[in-house]
Amino acid sequence: MAAKKKRTTKREDDAQESAASSTDAEQEGSAPDEGSGVLDLLDPPKKKRVRKKAAKKVAATKKAAAKKAEAEAEEEETVADRKAAALNLFEEVEKKAAKKKARPAKTASGEGTAGAGLPAKKKKAASILPPISAIKAEKERAMAPAVSSVAAPELVESGEEGAEGEDEDFKIINIKPPIIVKELAERMGLKPFKLIAELMKLEVFVSANKSIEPDVAAKVCEVYGFTFEKEKREKGKGVHKVEEVVEEPEAPTEEEQEPEELKLRAPIITLMGHVDHGKTSLLDCIRKSRVTSGEAGGITQHIGAYSVAVGDGHVTFLDTPGHAAFTEMRARGANVTDIVVLVVAADDGFMPQTIEAMNHAKAAGVTIMVAINKCDLPAADPNKVKIQMQEHDLAPEDWGGSTICVEVSATTGDGVNDLLDLMALQAEVLELRSNPDVPARAVIIESSLQPGKGPTASVVVEMGTLKIGTPFICGPFHGKVKGLINDQGEKIKEAGPAMPVEVLGFSGLPNVGDELVEMDTERAAKKLSDERQDELRKDKLSTRKKSTLEALLTNLAEGEKKVFKVVLKTDVQGSAEAIANALSEIESDKISLDIIHRAAGAISESDILLASASDAVLLGFNVKVESNAVKVAKREAVQVKLFSIIYELIDQVKEAMLGLLEPEHREKLMGHAKVLEIFKLSRGTVAGCVVTDGKLVRNARARVLRDDQPVYDGGFATLRRFKEDVKEVRNGLECGVRLGDFVEYQPDDIIECYELEKIEQTL
Repeated sequence: MAAKKKRTTKREDDAQESAASSTDAEQEGSAPDEGSGVLDLLDPPKKKRVRKKAAKKVAATKKAAAKKAEAEAEEEETVADRKAAALNLFEEVEKKAAKKKARPAKTASGEGTAGAGLPAKKKKAASILPPISAIKAEKERAMAPAVSSVAAPELVESGEEGAEGEDEDFKIINIKPPIIVKELAERMGLKPFKLIAELMKLEVFVSANKSIEPDVAAKVCEVYGFTFEKEKREKGKGVHKVEEVVEEPEAPTEEEQEPEELKLRAPIITLMGHVDHGKTSLLDCIRKSRVTSGEAGGITQHIGAYSVAVGDGHVTFLDTPGHAAFTEMRARGANVTDIVVLVVAADDGFMPQTIEAMNHAKAAGVTIMVAINKCDLPAADPNKVKIQMQEHDLAPEDWGGSTICVEVSATTGDGVNDLLDLMALQAEVLELRSNPDVPARAVIIESSLQPGKGPTASVVVEMGTLKIGTPFICGPFHGKVKGLINDQGEKIKEAGPAMPVEVLGFSGLPNVGDELVEMDTERAAKKLSDERQDELRKDKLSTRKKSTLEALLTNLAEGEKKVFKVVLKTDVQGSAEAIANALSEIESDKISLDIIHRAAGAISESDILLASASDAVLLGFNVKVESNAVKVAKREAVQVKLFSIIYELIDQVKEAMLGLLEPEHREKLMGHAKVLEIFKLSRGTVAGCVVTDGKLVRNARARVLRDDQPVYDGGFATLRRFKEDVKEVRNGLECGVRLGDFVEYQPDDIIECYELEKIEQTL
């Protein structure tokens, strides 16, 4: 059977080949027949070539047709394969769906497959994929048990909480100061220029590389939905860390403390009065020392605090300067003290600073005693001083009043012991008490920068006991007590109430009059110091004056003023304050004084450079110039003036301010002349005049007036009487006048003669 099939297929193939060859032969034969008329005209070789070309064309056409047929067949085959693969995939999905559908039915009824008992046509129909809606419903039913489980909501809820936590962390920005604009913009995912534009709305003008304040950064972050934190959050906690606020402890009042805790303390006595009335000399006699020998000009220029043994106890003395410039120092001494001793010279009596010191003491509410000094002088008149005391409501005891008055002499020592006894008695009457066990508090009497020690301050302890290692806060500065030195220059370990002592360990130079307060820890003191310095910085930045028309007119008027710029360096902070106040009281409508920098300490290189950059004069009071600063001063040509007496400094500044003012020039009329004739000579045009009033002076100046309008102003070139040159021509005389190069004289012109007077200006 197989052999028979092979033979039949072979025959069919042979028949197909013979048919194809016959068709080819017919086509080949037809080509020469079509062009047989043309070929007959050609030579036999040419006929042969033409036929070959025609055969080649036919073969090429066949080959192209065969390739095209093969490509179409392959394309049909690939499309068919794709359809078949898609159908197979569809059938597999259909089978899986059918199996899933059949499983629950089998378990429920125990029968075979769902389509087992169906006829062939129904089986074929069941094998078709159900609609999409049916598949969706089946999936929802299949997923229903999983959704209704208990664990699912917990997972979803925890995921939501995690997302909220991540978003919250993303919205919180922690940057440690300094806060750079560029870095903050990167944290917020913004371009720096957008952040700068937002800062400009808040009137903060900075570049991308500059820093901004934390409160400004917080406002900008709030605009874009971020939270700015100065302190970082605690790790693992979802709440913000509450920023700790440190406050200065309040001073305990005597009423709140138990009487047993309060102990007697030494009195604080301040010597006050007019300059050169013998305050420091009297204190020298009490201390058996020579303080005035070390003072320039023999006057005290800053507060001195001393502890003197009197009987069984001690007395703290404060010596204040008497010059008019040291008003605030006297006020500060009156506020710290318990008893004020007014030192009045018996030969001078009450002077302006004596009255001022008395008023400070009355305002502070302290007890006043009067020491009439210099009673050993021949011109001494103690009764005159007592009369003046009554005039100022200070009636002496021996005249029936209540004010203790003692006649003393600091030179001979007469009456000094009586004064000390009365001081001790007055202190017993006052019953001055303090608690040495409470946290220490002290008042800054004087502060200075000392080489090798840094910022130091002279203090008087008010309450408590100041010890080595005690952390403290003083104004905007903090510190830790590194050393205590008494008035004798000895190092001590602690200082009790009413004891004067020099304290070392300040972070900056404190202001006189500030209160030193003991803190619990050094960290708390530093934090409080940072907060106070931030507040000071904000106050400086926030005080921005708005421009008004009146202020603009004032600035225009002040623009015409000359400015005398000063850099002031003093030995102590109190002197700098006093000198600055004294200089600011110099009133002038023509020149203003500008103290661009003041500080305590030696004159350094930076002070010289500041004075050079601002074109200022550097004034030094009781200070020296550092070696490096001397070279810089010569190089920069900065004038450095050193003083040791305050009134010399103030006088020099006044003279310098006057020197900056140029003298005023005022016209002084000499006389008038009237032009009668005009003469044109070879040397020029000359006006023949007659002097109507005053005189014409050859060395003076003159102007030509025509209809009361000046047409020329200059000096005399020629002034002649007849043919002789003269120095002056008086009233009623005729003369010839030629003024400079002026030639346009007219009859009836008036020549006005005047001279310029220089008048020195005043402040």
